[in-house]
Amino acid sequence: IDEVIFTGCGSGYNASLCGAPIFQTLTGISTHAVPAADTYLFPHSVLSDGRRSLAMLISRSGETTEVVHSLDYLHDQGIRILGITCTAGSPLASRSDLAFVLSPVVERSVVTTRSLTGMILTTQLIAAIIAEDEATMDDLQRLPMVCKPHMQTFHELGKTIGQNEGLTKYAFVGNGPFFGHAHESQLKVKEMTLLPVDSYPVLDFRHGPQSNVDGQMLVAVFISDSARKEEVCFLQDMKALGGVTWVLCDRVDNSIQENADYLLEVNSGLSELARGVLYMPPVQYMAYYRALSRGHNPDEPRNLSYWVDTSICT
Repeated sequence: IDEVIFTGCGSGYNASLCGAPIFQTLTGISTHAVPAADTYLFPHSVLSDGRRSLAMLISRSGETTEVVHSLDYLHDQGIRILGITCTAGSPLASRSDLAFVLSPVVERSVVTTRSLTGMILTTQLIAAIIAEDEATMDDLQRLPMVCKPHMQTFHELGKTIGQNEGLTKYAFVGNGPFFGHAHESQLKVKEMTLLPVDSYPVLDFRHGPQSNVDGQMLVAVFISDSARKEEVCFLQDMKALGGVTWVLCDRVDNSIQENADYLLEVNSGLSELARGVLYMPPVQYMAYYRALSRGHNPDEPRNLSYWVDTSICT
């Protein structure tokens, strides 16, 4: 394989954004994430002539129209498909060259929660296995043990932030392996609360979006190891602009403590490539409780369904 294409829609696309940088970092294989529709509507922007490609298609339902169209198109181009889905018997499960069917994380809610973290974790495991990276494998094996003691804190912190009705707009920022998590966080808040929310790479937020920062905006920063110094500097800037700051990190120092209105320290000792899924439950709880405070049903967001079928338009 010369290149790997991660693709999906909605949370499946966000799982792709989480998986692609980790896959390339661990394996050294050229990897990128694209929306599923781009693979067949704009194939020349996605596929490279003469390169041996593998496509990883990610879809909870395995039935989303764009993913199924992508599956058929890529097969026609002779590209092998690795499918990641939560639904046995779906087109993605039955027609991929190799499929991982994550039945234990299937859920009834329209909004993806545990299925999302399950699909991200699967991409991490695949990358670590291919790379024969024992250290990352060990980190991933430790995730459940690290997560369990924090679940009550995740719940309480998410509830506290979610019930803060003074927050009326949100921004989630992350670099490298955390950009996909920031993008998924944005989707969760947008789906459940129907409030304005953005996601950006950390430093890119300064180039325009920070014009919206004030006391009604929550700026949530995912702190990495590789860019920690720059990200802490960014945090200080957002605090100085009057934003309400939430830091999600592995370990705290004085600079973070002084500039975080809300703080989540998991103190896992896990690498930045492994620990990202730990940050999803508190964000999901936050969106859930903010939705309830606004009188919305977080399980059934307006205008949405469990999976998207656009075949009627084609």
